[in-house]
Amino acid sequence: MLKKIFIISSVLLITTLIFFGIYTIAFKKNDKVQVKKKNVDVVDIVSKKITNITSDPIVSAAIGPDGDTIRYYDAIDGRVWTMTLRGTNKEVLLSETKGVPKKVQWSSNGNQSIATYANGDIFVHNYSTDANDKLRDGMDSVVWAGTSGKILYKYYDNISKERTLNIANSDGTNWKKIADLPFRHTTFAQIPSSILAGFWPTAEVNTKTILSTVSTINKSTPKQIFSDAYGADFSFSPNGKKVLVSSTVDGGKKTTLGIMDSNGQNYNNLMIPTIIAKTTWSKDGKTVYYAQPNNIPQNVVWPNDYNDKKFNSQDTFYKLDIETGKKERIIELNEITEKIDAIDLFVNSAEDTLFFTNRTNGLLYRLSF
Repeated sequence: MLKKIFIISSVLLITTLIFFGIYTIAFKKNDKVQVKKKNVDVVDIVSKKITNITSDPIVSAAIGPDGDTIRYYDAIDGRVWTMTLRGTNKEVLLSETKGVPKKVQWSSNGNQSIATYANGDIFVHNYSTDANDKLRDGMDSVVWAGTSGKILYKYYDNISKERTLNIANSDGTNWKKIADLPFRHTTFAQIPSSILAGFWPTAEVNTKTILSTVSTINKSTPKQIFSDAYGADFSFSPNGKKVLVSSTVDGGKKTTLGIMDSNGQNYNNLMIPTIIAKTTWSKDGKTVYYAQPNNIPQNVVWPNDYNDKKFNSQDTFYKLDIETGKKERIIELNEITEKIDAIDLFVNSAEDTLFFTNRTNGLLYRLSF
């Protein structure tokens, strides 16, 4: 009897060990592969010049403080990543998140970010000190005030119903009002190498665009410097001497890019059918890199339909010498093998690589030239 019990127990033990071994090999091995896969650098070569360097869609990207890395917010879980300019050696820079932000603006040195969330919360994160400051309620449309570490923002007072443009430290302290805002939806930016900020009504086809400037040092009366366009948007050069202008033509049927002096004078229509969101300046302010939309559906209204994401364009890429007006392709049409709707463009310090987000799929790309 004891012998039978021993035999049965041995068989059960051997059977258990066999199943455990199968589980270890078949399942545990797969688990290790899956974990490893999360750390694999994803680089998808679209063409000889264009490479997709993220596997998940992003919210915003920028060159890091050392100039040799890129930092970006993941649009899936809101984490912040850093990687090389080639899209390799990805590492999590910030894992604790408030969710996925709807908008992010990086500081010029890539070391701080302003993240705006769908519930209206706005956080400023400093990656050197790990400070994460929540800005007070009522602050809106927050942008960096140049390289000073300060912020510009719109503030709406529920009691007085006033909308004002203000400047403050990056944590929201030591704030002061610098101008009243006459528009409900306003876009503004610090003018580089100056004490001035520019503001204008957010681009809309039926809105005549008035560009005004105001001092960021003290409250003063804004000065109107340009009002000759509809649905316009603006981008100041890094040295603050020139301004790119995109505006609508023929009631929104077309869009065009122009350039003028920072005081609003000497406007020159470049006859380039693109918008500010598809442009970026060179560091010396002498060159503009841009994506030019093609294959636009009929009856599109610029810029409203594009901003409302009613369609995606199919872009080609150029660089423009603003002194001579010479335009040069940086990639041939037959080398672009997928539909690319490029926004949020920026270049590396060597200016031999253009980075952009493809609005069609939300992924980050690099274009070498």
